[in-house]
Amino acid sequence: MNYLRFNELFWEFSDYIEEVHSLYLDSIVGYELLHDGLETQQEEIRKWLGDHEYAKKEFQDTRSIGYPDLGGGDHQIISMSAEMTQGDLRKRVETDGRNAQILGNMLVVSVYAYWEEYLRIEIGKAKGVLSPDAKNSEETRKVLNKKVVSDFWGDLRYLRNSIVHSHGVANSDMARCKIIKWFKPGDKIVLSYAMVRALFIKIALYRNEIYSLQFPPSFIHIPKGSDDVD
Repeated sequence: MNYLRFNELFWEFSDYIEEVHSLYLDSIVGYELLHDGLETQQEEIRKWLGDHEYAKKEFQDTRSIGYPDLGGGDHQIISMSAEMTQGDLRKRVETDGRNAQILGNMLVVSVYAYWEEYLRIEIGKAKGVLSPDAKNSEETRKVLNKKVVSDFWGDLRYLRNSIVHSHGVANSDMARCKIIKWFKPGDKIVLSYAMVRALFIKIALYRNEIYSLQFPPSFIHIPKGSDDVD
């Protein structure tokens, strides 16, 4: 066991988790600000037009909008449509909207890749079940599937494969999940904010498991005291 390496992996993984979770939360806050900006702009129109049908959200959502209208730069979406409607923007940036769903899926794919392509292999090396120069090979996978296993990461693999290989629809393997039980086969994978938060908590708990591996087991034996009273 390379206890020092476990300490290094703990801090590496901690930094990675913080970066990825910060990216997610920064994006979520950005969506909230865009949504608030859209609501503010539409409310201003309602103040001007009163009860006119053009003041209603349903009509305004059909009208175009640009990022400069929301305080942003003059960014242009690569799109077959010349305009971005307010309704399209709303669907993307509302709470648990399309943007948040796509971002959640992307994070699952990214985090699982970090585990499968790097962290799991390095844990195997630190445990001594893989050689220090082991690569991501079929032989390495055989060892890892016996020596470096986790119910959570196994479930995340099924979730990742459903996202990547089944067009975001839960595949049959999702029925085998032991921890991530939100979706049954055939369900659309839609990760809410609460679900992503739960995933990050599980990831942080696994990080803590790595932390505990840096300490050699204690072999000190303290005998039980006698019940006799002198």
